[in-house]
Amino acid sequence: MRRSGLWLAAALVAGCASTTPPQEGRLSGPECPCFRDTHEQLQGTLWMQTAAEYRVLAETTYRAAGEALRDALANPAWTAAAEQTADFSHLPPAVILDLDETVLDNGRFQGEQTLRREPYSPARWTEWVKLEKAALVPGAKEFLADVRDRGIAVFFVTNRTLEQEPATLQNLAALGVRSTAEEILANRENGWSSDKTARRRHVAQGHRILLLIGDDLGDFVPAKLAPEQRVEAARRHSDWWGRRWFLLPNPMYGSWDRALYDHDTTLSDEEVLRRKRMRVKGFRDEIRLSTP
Repeated sequence: MRRSGLWLAAALVAGCASTTPPQEGRLSGPECPCFRDTHEQLQGTLWMQTAAEYRVLAETTYRAAGEALRDALANPAWTAAAEQTADFSHLPPAVILDLDETVLDNGRFQGEQTLRREPYSPARWTEWVKLEKAALVPGAKEFLADVRDRGIAVFFVTNRTLEQEPATLQNLAALGVRSTAEEILANRENGWSSDKTARRRHVAQGHRILLLIGDDLGDFVPAKLAPEQRVEAARRHSDWWGRRWFLLPNPMYGSWDRALYDHDTTLSDEEVLRRKRMRVKGFRDEIRLSTP
């Protein structure tokens, strides 16, 4: 393990000169100035693609959500939306879910980034969405079938764009998940931004929201915050987690990742990696401070 750590440090210092991979792996322009030889994508992607632990966590989360659904449906005073403040007891029930890494498993897209040693690329993401080859997150299909069998409305609040909606619907249909364009509330649709608050509020105007399910803090509360503020925002709703809000694991990407570099998407890839490494806590200083 110590040797692998030394190799990683050397690779970061050497930068692009350390390897000469196939040219098809290189994107032009500032979006990808060099290849990544870090393991940040590799480990998270492999965990979600291969680990039994991931499948157990996902299925357990959806099973718990299904059990909570019965209590939520029976209680007219119940809502899972912090944005729902007016009288909602008479409204028809609904469940709100994210799509990516909540219902749709995009592990193969993340794997392609890892194999090409690239950071995120909007062009590559659009290419993937149009393939309509995302799989299902374990437990999602059974949960959605149960929700619909109970006559509960389903809304997908996603940061896929309106232009990607047709391919998304076809991908879901191929997986046996029925949906309509009206149920997908996309980024940039109706002037909505990537922040999901306005879309949750939109659903709350006509439905009593029973559960929120997602893989990112932003699926529940505004999440464009510093890491410490994100932890505090999660703590403020500690009684809702596992009862009204259900969180799927996603170590590959998310607002937690962007928070590490102040959500600044203009930074170079090298600067992003530098800021991430500055956030990592080791134990060397603890040894130094404890030594007489």
